[in-house]
Amino acid sequence: MVKSKVYIIDTVRTPWGIPGGSLEKFMSSDLSAAALKKLLERTGVEPSAVDQVVFGQAHPSTMPNNIGHYAWLKAELPVEVPGYTVQSNTASALQALRNAYYLIASGNEEIVIAGGADSYSAAPFVMRDVRNHFYAKDRTVIDTIEEAEVSTQPEPMTRREQYQLAHGTGPGEAEEEFARQSRQKAAAFAAACGDQIVPVSYTDRKKGEIVISEDEWPGKEPEPGDPLAPYADGAAVTMLMSAEQAEKRGIVPKAELAGFAVAGCDPKQPHTAGIRAVKKLLEKNGVSIDNISALEIIENSAKDVLKIVETIGGNAVINPLGGAMAFGKNDGAEGIAMLQRLVSALNDGEYGIACVYSAGGQGMAALVKAL
Repeated sequence: MVKSKVYIIDTVRTPWGIPGGSLEKFMSSDLSAAALKKLLERTGVEPSAVDQVVFGQAHPSTMPNNIGHYAWLKAELPVEVPGYTVQSNTASALQALRNAYYLIASGNEEIVIAGGADSYSAAPFVMRDVRNHFYAKDRTVIDTIEEAEVSTQPEPMTRREQYQLAHGTGPGEAEEEFARQSRQKAAAFAAACGDQIVPVSYTDRKKGEIVISEDEWPGKEPEPGDPLAPYADGAAVTMLMSAEQAEKRGIVPKAELAGFAVAGCDPKQPHTAGIRAVKKLLEKNGVSIDNISALEIIENSAKDVLKIVETIGGNAVINPLGGAMAFGKNDGAEGIAMLQRLVSALNDGEYGIACVYSAGGQGMAALVKAL
């Protein structure tokens, strides 16, 4: 099979919001619809030319069931374009990107939009065992975010418990310094990617139109001693296109998406799956770590990132425009947001890697070459 080159045309995301903050009134589908419309406007690609939409979502609400198609319809885009949703915990968006990549590389499609979204503000509370028998003893309200967090392991384990099993005590001086640097680097994000952020708005009965155009977490002081990145509401989308279609349309791509690798590991040490995925990716593509200019590693915790960097070596710049320690972590969309920062930080001809590890001991890495 002849593999077609896959190009990244453009990437857009909404502002990242503090759960219960400025984006509280938005469903994940609202945020996704706004991002989709902005992406199509920026690329100039007619919506009917899109072959498929693939979305990641780690924490689906009951409305909608299939955000990959529902958000497209909510944006009032052509009903003929199909879409679907994948769920892979924190790797959901990168899995959507991987699916879209193979759809094009295999020659089955030419233009695919990959995206992801989660709204922690809108995540529902549920009750189990009450459908047929609403007994008093069954009326226990469950937070779906907390339930999802412990259910992604073979044995119940919160993010904090998993961190303690992998790393022991809370963050030390090196981890605190990494988190500070992440927040400092994030200050350069607006200059590099500001035009790739789509404002969202709603109407307040008393105040009129309320427009949200900036990320909320940057500038906020983290909880003292908390080693974990906070959650954030948001959505992100990117357009992939075959090299042939880009040439036909006269579109200059931002980068080439050159390959993927996945790996598994002990669920108590999920960051090691990220290490294995990066090593596998380099080997598969015949690239040395010394040829990687930038590494975008998900910042679930600073300790995780430092462990990965220490193991894989190289001289790459790590998270050059900040990461989840600065912006907050959106499980459904994080991989696409990472891709946006990575591509924006690379110079022409440079290679970069986006690396995600997720609960349950799964890792994924994507190789990108700036054009």
